[in-house]
Amino acid sequence: MESFYVSHTLATTDVEAVVAALQGRNAFVTPAHKGCVVVLDEAAESQQPEVVLALGCRLSNELAVPVLVAQNHDDDILLLALCERGWVVDQYNSAPELFEPDPDAEPIGPQGGNAGRLAEAFGSPQTEEIERILRLSSGEEGYLFAYERHFALVKALGISEYGVNTGYKYLAAGEYPAGLEAGQLIRIQADGG
Repeated sequence: MESFYVSHTLATTDVEAVVAALQGRNAFVTPAHKGCVVVLDEAAESQQPEVVLALGCRLSNELAVPVLVAQNHDDDILLLALCERGWVVDQYNSAPELFEPDPDAEPIGPQGGNAGRLAEAFGSPQTEEIERILRLSSGEEGYLFAYERHFALVKALGISEYGVNTGYKYLAAGEYPAGLEAGQLIRIQADGG
């Protein structure tokens, strides 16, 4: 299974404010679910860090809410960022060694990610479980696919899973995550259509 997606999960239930903040972009916005709204943005699907993180920072600043940015690269790497007040305040990489120039280098395991800060941002009492999820290795001894780690994390945070294993291109193609139907999504188009 090859999966590439980017999602921004906002700690808010104010769908209208999220939609207003995204005007001029191509994006999908989910209904409020488990205290969050998820944004799936077309430009972020490029997986260019400056685009992905800029959107998370902008939304966190304009809406004054924490934003969890999740980027799944080929289901091998899960990159996370927590944005608050317009800044990236925490970052995580589940498999930094995958882009290591030396193929014989020893795996160093997941790097970054502050479980306490993530738990606090989303009001989760599961700090120890979040830490376990972040530190578990990738591969046969841990999470085989990056989306599995992402799903476990949102479950421990108690937030919407609508941003797991889906992205703008999947929704545009009519592929919806479990529990979500086309009529529940708000589609924003840059041309106003």
